[in-house]
Amino acid sequence: MPANPLETILAPKSIAVLGASSHPTKMGTMQMLNIVASGFPGQVLPVHPTEKEIFGHKVYPTIADLPFAPDLALLVVPTKLVPQMIDDLGKLGTRHAVVVTAGFKETGPDGQDLERQVVDIANKHGLRFVGPNCMGVVNAHLPLNTAVSPLCAPPGGLSLVSQSGTYVTQTNYYLGQRGVRISKGVSVGNEASIDLVDCLEYLGDDPQTTAIGLYIECIRRPKEFLAVASRISRDKPIVAQYVGGNEFGARSGSSHTGALAGPDFIYDGLFAQAGVIRVPTIEDVYRLGDALAHQPAMKGRRVAVLTNSGGPGSGMATTLQAEGMEMPSLSPETQAKLRQHMPPHAPVGNPVDLTFHVDMSTMTKTLPRILFEDPQIDGVLLHGIMDTGWAAMAHQVFSKFIDISRQELDQMMLADLSELTPMPWAHGKPLLTSSFFDRADHAVDSLLAAQIPVFDSPERAARTMALMHRAHQIATRPAAEAPPTPPVAARASELLAAPTLDEHQAKQVLAAYGLPVCREEFCADVDQAVAAARRLGWPVAVKGCLASVQHKTELGLVHLNLADADAVAQACRKIRQAAPAAGLLVAEMLPTGRELIAGVTRFPSFPPLVLCGLGGVLAEALRDTALRLAPLAAVDGLAMLESLRGRAILGDFRGMGAVDLAAVADLLVRLGQVALNHPEIAEMDLNPILFVDGQPRIVDALIVKAGRN
Repeated sequence: MPANPLETILAPKSIAVLGASSHPTKMGTMQMLNIVASGFPGQVLPVHPTEKEIFGHKVYPTIADLPFAPDLALLVVPTKLVPQMIDDLGKLGTRHAVVVTAGFKETGPDGQDLERQVVDIANKHGLRFVGPNCMGVVNAHLPLNTAVSPLCAPPGGLSLVSQSGTYVTQTNYYLGQRGVRISKGVSVGNEASIDLVDCLEYLGDDPQTTAIGLYIECIRRPKEFLAVASRISRDKPIVAQYVGGNEFGARSGSSHTGALAGPDFIYDGLFAQAGVIRVPTIEDVYRLGDALAHQPAMKGRRVAVLTNSGGPGSGMATTLQAEGMEMPSLSPETQAKLRQHMPPHAPVGNPVDLTFHVDMSTMTKTLPRILFEDPQIDGVLLHGIMDTGWAAMAHQVFSKFIDISRQELDQMMLADLSELTPMPWAHGKPLLTSSFFDRADHAVDSLLAAQIPVFDSPERAARTMALMHRAHQIATRPAAEAPPTPPVAARASELLAAPTLDEHQAKQVLAAYGLPVCREEFCADVDQAVAAARRLGWPVAVKGCLASVQHKTELGLVHLNLADADAVAQACRKIRQAAPAAGLLVAEMLPTGRELIAGVTRFPSFPPLVLCGLGGVLAEALRDTALRLAPLAAVDGLAMLESLRGRAILGDFRGMGAVDLAAVADLLVRLGQVALNHPEIAEMDLNPILFVDGQPRIVDALIVKAGRN
């Protein structure tokens, strides 16, 4: 297998910069200066038709004049020049590039044609490139920074891949102020040659990357994304923001990077199946990603809260409960240890609340150590560490009454964090903190310097802790290997050769793949229907069966709970009056009380999408559904059921006995296999699925072929 092109793009030994000049405000110049200022250890070779020297670097008039083929070329040039320059670089022997230039497929049909031309030229030379319409790449460890702004934090473990250039370039100051440390950053732009999947494959193997953050407007290769992300998320947490799932987001993404966005529910299912944590904001990508990259794993749900204020402690507690975490009462032994170091009135049950307390020694040494040492605690949340930030405010008042300098007050209040900052790694438990001060406060700055996250609200810290536990659950989830797709069933192919299928034929297709359909018989007349009813056993259902009719109840074609031959005969006559051409489908009556629905739909570029949800009259209103991409593993089917908000009804609910969840998961797996084997199927709808002794039975089924409504 050829090496991933990002191995060279993120660690070149030489870079040609096409588009830099002596004008420092030009984008190409800013990017070249950041390459040099970042400390890039390799050669920088600017190319410009008229300049002789750019900020001390010899300039080459053309690509052909370069003394050798550089490992990487950075193009920040007019759009029309890109095809020829890629060709010239290929002829010289350069095999990697970053095309910052915009004006390609994001602009419409003409731009699409030009982008295809660039790709064809690059492919001819075996040249792979990031972009076009991107903002460059970053490798903080080399170092290498091709962005327009300098890095403002030391190297770290969080790597970012973004379909917006801003989020790996213009945010550098923001990240530095919040202590977020970057390992690698790739602005993929239009992804004409290198896409999200290529980036994930590289970062999954990169030893300097411990967590991955993604900004996504579309996924162009969802099948491959699913495979790669599923593997990587067991070793490294992946956090993603997806935009484009609604009308306004899709419109913006299309004009931005030429993205083909998809509905939110599809991406929810894809991310859940792949083990990707979806978050609503780019701030969450950075802050959660940073915590996951630099803190020990949150291996359980049990959190201890230490605070010097009741309000923030209550906010943390409320958020933890809402997120499904636990805040257990501390053991008598732990409470006794805490009590020795706290005021008599201070609560020690959890939260541990010092109330207003500006002497930080207890809060940064003894108390957190006791909490970390408690085997019943999996992680610690801490609010209220502060020193010079508080001193700055207090000095405005104190100086009016006391002869004390700001420096003296700072020194009096300075917190010693030397014992606190190693605790998370010493005990293998995460520590997240919150403060209403920023890096101007010595304590906050010291925590961030020690790679301990500081959030600007207690609730954000608590929610991040819950998501860290979710990341651990993903990393330790059962193996998800889809069973081999069975051979195409001859009977199913025979039935699907027809332009349309009725309900009975649809069920026969499903039965050919082992899906559990209810017992039924197709009948041509009343006598056959009565005889079938006797064989099936009373009571029965009788339905009109006609391929052209999808919704039978509204037309009076469904009759239930028929207890004798006369009732069956009467139902058959009513059906024939309403639809003379309809066949008669006689089926066993199954117990009601709880229903599931399942189905398959398709979306451009995606594998078949398998859905399931709670059925019944409220199904459409509640929209309590889950989705995964075929092929499914059994654990995927189980995860779908577990994700339903009303999943309790599938247990031993109101004396109905528990549903066999493994059997339902198997049904979903097989449903995906049907769709994979038969691309001529556009949609499948199994509604309802009822249960007999906990086992699922498909009562009604609809199959719509491609090109049919």
